[in-house]
Amino acid sequence: MIEKIIRSPLSMMFFILLFGGLIWSKYYSPIEVKPYTNWITIGILVIIAVFFILIMIHNQKHPNRKINFFGWIPYEFKEEDEGKQWVTFQACRKVYIFFSFAIPISIILIALIEFPALPLLILIVIGMTQYGIFWWEENKYYKSESEEDYT
Repeated sequence: MIEKIIRSPLSMMFFILLFGGLIWSKYYSPIEVKPYTNWITIGILVIIAVFFILIMIHNQKHPNRKINFFGWIPYEFKEEDEGKQWVTFQACRKVYIFFSFAIPISIILIALIEFPALPLLILIVIGMTQYGIFWWEENKYYKSESEEDYT
């Protein structure tokens, strides 16, 4: 269960929201929120610590399926066999296609709209959408695979 949570693209979406919230609270929040910025930072650091503790617990229980803390390959990539590599390839392909139009549109929006927090909001939306597309594609293939098992 821990591995499923850690390797899920949804956990990375959650962290994008956390870090986006941290940056927003430090630089863009209203004056009323400023006194709570330190508490927000501490809360986010606690959540990150819990995440790393979960990884350590998983690595101790499953030494043959260790998760690298600071590896170049994202946790959610499943590359145990050729089928899972193909699913990862298809999901990454869709994300790449998304980036090919999202980045130019983002640049245009930032150039045309004068809103100080817009670059941060666009980064959060792009990051969340990236992981959302990856998760959607991954689920689509694994769901069809599990349905075939029952027929």
